Amino acid sequence: MKIKTLLVLSFVFCISSDFYAQSISLGPQLGFVKSTDADQTSLMPGVAARLSLLSFGIEGAIYYKSENFENGLVKTTSYPVNITLLWKILPLFHAEGGIGWYSTKIDDSNILEAVRNETKSNTGYHIGAGIELPLSGIILTADVRYVFLNIGSVANFKSDFTVVFIGALFTL
Repeated sequence: MKIKTLLVLSFVFCISSDFYAQSISLGPQLGFVKSTDADQTSLMPGVAARLSLLSFGIEGAIYYKSENFENGLVKTTSYPVNITLLWKILPLFHAEGGIGWYSTKIDDSNILEAVRNETKSNTGYHIGAGIELPLSGIILTADVRYVFLNIGSVANFKSDFTVVFIGALFTL
């Protein structure tokens, strides 16, 4: 029993130096999104860059998101640009919160029987938690975020969403 405990503590000590080290990383992320009133879950690909300093970090990211509402009658396409602050609570886990800018195209032509498109720019806020696992030059990431966003439309749907990200960031 003592040997197992010693091995676990040694492992945590060895990897914790990587977790709290200063680093810059860049790489792809893939999100699985479900807006409150969306018809189904959709994919949200993107790219992110993270800067880690001791137990804090900052992430900048841009994504692509497309969803259907009202049984496919309303379609949205957006390009979220997010800035997220990370606070490492434990070597593996971090809390996060941030702000995002969402340029969203809303196509509700099927509702009005006339071509109607509008583009809106909105600000959204997000909170969440995540895990980072550094492996020789690559940091595997997994994050869960809840995004508070109201894009509005002719159809009054709720556009807040939950997103689960997975990613592989390459240390520069």
